[in-house]
Amino acid sequence: MRMTPPRLAFFDLDNTLIDRAEAFRAWAAAFASERRLGDEKAIAWLQEADNDGLSPRAEFFAHVRSRYDLVDPIEDLVAAYRRDYPRCVHPVPRETELALWELRTRGWKLAVVTNGGPSQAAKIAAAGLVDAVDGWAISEVVGARKPAPAIFQAAAAACSCSLDRAWMVGDSVEADIGGARACGLRSVWISRGRGWPEPSYRPDAVAESIASAVEFILTEDDAYSR
Repeated sequence: MRMTPPRLAFFDLDNTLIDRAEAFRAWAAAFASERRLGDEKAIAWLQEADNDGLSPRAEFFAHVRSRYDLVDPIEDLVAAYRRDYPRCVHPVPRETELALWELRTRGWKLAVVTNGGPSQAAKIAAAGLVDAVDGWAISEVVGARKPAPAIFQAAAAACSCSLDRAWMVGDSVEADIGGARACGLRSVWISRGRGWPEPSYRPDAVAESIASAVEFILTEDDAYSR
């Protein structure tokens, strides 16, 4: 009997599987307190400078160092951040855990595809995702960054799967949905309360949670299989 190959679903990490904004705020509060930078005003400034994680860490800490007259070398500040920030990540919500489990019980393989440095692996562990997924690809580890197809191919290889009929779930318009489009994947955009901004292409669905994204994927897959 010919075996049906496993289906594959990719998930972004930050602000998709985990609440990066919440974790960063916790780090910022601890950093501001340790460095005696002030109260909520300092935390708010750090969040703004962080730009939802899009500011390169060396650039971010160059601004921090200048604003608060810190004497630490930038590389030391970045290294401490890479060590301390993952500890601020909480385990994924129960509904996310159950949604991922639902996919796996139906024979799907799951992979995390994330831009960032090697410390992303520590965040995956802190979120309790090591045993919830089958593999992951981190941009600075595999040498390719979303939306480049190579990072998706690396994640698929980590799961011993192909990209055929795979899905991508993520909150970034360009990196996640644009990356899915470049690879010929179907996609679900985690909107985080935003409206879709890109007129030239769209995701297959818009969702507010992993649970609703997985529900859509399974409904579509069931319809395809009939």
